Amino acid sequence: MPSKLVPAEAFPPGEHLRDELTERGWTVAQLAEMMGRPSHVVSEILEAQIEITPDLAQVLSAALGTSTQLWLNLEAAYRLHTLIHGT
Repeated sequence: MPSKLVPAEAFPPGEHLRDELTERGWTVAQLAEMMGRPSHVVSEILEAQIEITPDLAQVLSAALGTSTQLWLNLEAAYRLHTLIHGT
């Protein structure tokens, strides 16, 4: 009998971003400046108060040296998980 597959927990992209900031020793203000955005935008990402749009994914990837797709995938996985499983 096959075992039932249980989906992995999805986390808000802000958790990944928080880890990136910690590893790099950057502040919210420093990242915001690199992104050309106000600090509150970075804070809202960290607190999962705003979604990662394609535009935000582009500026995040440019500032962090990651791919735009990484941020879009993290956002999509999180939103789908919360839609299916609730918050």
